[in-house]
Amino acid sequence: MRLNTTTTRVFALIAAAACAAGLSACQSDVPVPGPTSGGGTATAAPTAGAAEARDIEPITFTDEAVGLTETCDQIITDFKAPSYQGSDETAIVYLLHCTLDYSGGLSYDEETSGDLKLIDDTDEYHYGRAWGLSAINEDMKAAGMDPIGYEDRGTTHVDGWIAFTVSGSDGKAAPLPEGATTLVYERSAFTNKGTGKTYEAYSTRAKVTIK
Repeated sequence: MRLNTTTTRVFALIAAAACAAGLSACQSDVPVPGPTSGGGTATAAPTAGAAEARDIEPITFTDEAVGLTETCDQIITDFKAPSYQGSDETAIVYLLHCTLDYSGGLSYDEETSGDLKLIDDTDEYHYGRAWGLSAINEDMKAAGMDPIGYEDRGTTHVDGWIAFTVSGSDGKAAPLPEGATTLVYERSAFTNKGTGKTYEAYSTRAKVTIK
């Protein structure tokens, strides 16, 4: 589910007011709102959390061969994932909120979902690739977020967050440049084991524009 950016700001303002009043609540990390099955909000574990979710101009990829329509509409540019970043403090974790809808008989799996990359427009070797890493997924769940991954296999509608990791350079974090980043979708050719039908490779890309 999408995070409401207005709700995020309200939580931050309430926490700031509590600290100003000297309340003990400011001795711990500020809770980050996340979705619950009932449509309310949940608080993140103190060790994992998200920077503000920011709306982007919606990006829609249509892979007609496999009947996929994928739309991404929010980004988090510095997600705190201690389970993953503990082994690489210079790595930056980006999260992208996307929905995937399938028609025509296929469903979500490793072959039909393709690969996503966030690429620096000024340096093609500087990029973040989407990974279904269990460590990051656990941190997302701790923050009240729904990661897209193995548990979604076989479904025709998927709604959640996709994690991208960007490695550091020269011992420092190397964030992707805002306003100069592109989202790339690439799917390799494959043959459906059940029907024997072959699907040709497909790729497309779109500029990531934060509102």
